[in-house]
Amino acid sequence: MNRYLSAPIIISIVLLIAILAGEALVCTSGHGDYSSDVSASGGGLDFNLSGRGSHVFDIVVMDGSEDSPKDVSIYFDPSYAERVEHVNVAVGGRALDQQYYAEQLVSTLTMRGVQNVRIVDAAGLSDLMASPGKGHAVVCISGALPDTVYDGTADSDILEWIGSGGRLYWAGNVIGKYVSTTYGTAEVAGGTSLFLGSECIGDGTKAYDKLGSNGLCDALSLLNNNIRYTVDPSKLPEGASHLETGYSDGTQSSISLVGLGDGFVCIFGGDYSNFQRIDMAQTIASGISPSTVLVDHVHGSVSGNASATAKAGEHAYVFFGGYFAVYGELHGVA
Repeated sequence: MNRYLSAPIIISIVLLIAILAGEALVCTSGHGDYSSDVSASGGGLDFNLSGRGSHVFDIVVMDGSEDSPKDVSIYFDPSYAERVEHVNVAVGGRALDQQYYAEQLVSTLTMRGVQNVRIVDAAGLSDLMASPGKGHAVVCISGALPDTVYDGTADSDILEWIGSGGRLYWAGNVIGKYVSTTYGTAEVAGGTSLFLGSECIGDGTKAYDKLGSNGLCDALSLLNNNIRYTVDPSKLPEGASHLETGYSDGTQSSISLVGLGDGFVCIFGGDYSNFQRIDMAQTIASGISPSTVLVDHVHGSVSGNASATAKAGEHAYVFFGGYFAVYGELHGVA
């Protein structure tokens, strides 16, 4: 047997340990162990930060973003068919299925200051979408939308809900392609166009360069570099409101945000992964939208208490812990 481990294996082991350690810290630390306050002063922003232990911190100041959602509903209904690829996990690790992903996402969001997070079934999703979507968010990781809200036509409840201001965060397959029922899934021809305005999903799989044009990948410490199922912006309708961030192959990026009416759709690349889940939580918590512009990014360290200043903007997202955050908070400062 080879006594020496290759570099990729060593890196994978280190990252797995970091993820497990980060999740353990989330479980043992309450949101009350950390805090951040901001006030406007002299045309800029002043921050007071406090936290248990020593951490790096990031302050991300933005214009064009959204407030923290009033609530986040994660769709999961085991009685309905899913359309996702099953992924390999480390030996001894819990299978990263839809239920585990949803359960972990609840705590990952709560730790970042997102309140009122719940898991809903197909009937609950229908009830939610009977009301306007403004200020509300839905996460779908099933790869297919249930027939209670989507029938493959432009009159589907979910499209009206997004158009009225709702935010749909999507992962797991090509958006709009499949309708789910209790007995299987059916393919919808042209379904992606209903959500994004055209058949614009690219054919890339992996990206290895950070998208540096808008600065959000570095500012938000994004991790996932899988671009499968994300948007090729060149295929979007002319004038479409959109934003790409994360990692890019020069065409597709690991996170795509596209406007739909008064709301938007946000697509996360690839099949299930912990990095994808962390990026999803970070994206929801930070409030970025298709119109977000980075105004300032301040990076530093806090041990007990710290202060910082930044340029003025409409929103400021503060988080501690870098790639494996232990705290996050979105402040409206306009």
